[in-house]
Amino acid sequence: MNENLYALEDLVNIKTTLSQALLFMKEHRYWSEKTFDSYQYDVKLFEKHLIDQGLEPTLENGQHFSLVNRWIVKQKENDVAYKTTMRRVAALSSLYSFYKDLGIVQTNAFKASSVPGEHVEPHSRTLEMDDLKKVYWAIESLKKEGIFIGVPIKLLLFTGFRNHAIIKLKVENINWEEGLIVYNQKIRNTKNKMQVLPLPPLFMEELRNHVLERELTMEDPLCYGIKGFPLKNKQLNALVNKVNDFLNWSGEERVTPHGFRYTIATLLDEKGLSVDTIKYLLGHSSGTNVDLYLRRHKRKIQQIKKEITNIEFELETSLVQDQNEAYPLNRENMFETQGNKSDSNFPYSEEFILQLSKSNPQLLEKLMMEHYK
Repeated sequence: MNENLYALEDLVNIKTTLSQALLFMKEHRYWSEKTFDSYQYDVKLFEKHLIDQGLEPTLENGQHFSLVNRWIVKQKENDVAYKTTMRRVAALSSLYSFYKDLGIVQTNAFKASSVPGEHVEPHSRTLEMDDLKKVYWAIESLKKEGIFIGVPIKLLLFTGFRNHAIIKLKVENINWEEGLIVYNQKIRNTKNKMQVLPLPPLFMEELRNHVLERELTMEDPLCYGIKGFPLKNKQLNALVNKVNDFLNWSGEERVTPHGFRYTIATLLDEKGLSVDTIKYLLGHSSGTNVDLYLRRHKRKIQQIKKEITNIEFELETSLVQDQNEAYPLNRENMFETQGNKSDSNFPYSEEFILQLSKSNPQLLEKLMMEHYK
């Protein structure tokens, strides 16, 4: 690092405004005035977004994935052209990459975010937890009517997979012992597109029952449409629309398959997972094999596993508890730890099981029955 960059570290810190940080960065770039003016305009737009959220427009506050995602969504809502939005995201990503390399910021949320394309499905809002509880309720209610859409919808929710990945999944993509799903798609002239993601325990049991009841082989597709045939392109939209119609969600209330991708990323961001871990969830290219991939990303997988199990627990609880009755549970004691194990295979601690037996025995019974089938 040269002396000028050392000096820059003394001038800039995480409390520095984005505009000021851009001015300092300019001294280390060969930008024309026109290029700088464009960067400055984009930075000021994002600063305004932070101020509108009640935050100071600093480097620190611009690191959050959920805030960046809301800003990108806002561009779409304001009918900003796709290429313009891409340029704005690239400008902010350049700024954060510069200061991340200097160690002044820890993450670059702009690099992890994606911009909805010009010809993709309609924009979807990000769902809150109460909305997801309604989705879970809709899935269970539709099941009673003979409409089975739980597997693909829950895969959307817990993995953030895109439509094309959901459609291509086969039974062989599930690692039953580790509770993982592996998407390893070979794409011509590029590296393998690989994602290895954990699934929560009750959903794993639901998948197991789904495979057994349909008598599926390893080579069979994992997801099926309303009429019982393997999912094809665009049919996932029809499944999600079943939920929208059941919940009477219309207009801006409606959710699309891509909306679940926004939702899980935002939920994990709010739960404190790093942008790097969220970026891992959303997928990237890899030329390595699965075993090496698992060893390299073990910590990220464990972090995601814990949080999506927490999310599943809250959603499952909402299905069996009365609307007017609350069951306060200590989730810090939910998972088994050394010296506090109920069973080597059951993922919950003795303390959690005892607490749940008093507060919500229905849910405990469901957890136990699903696990030991």
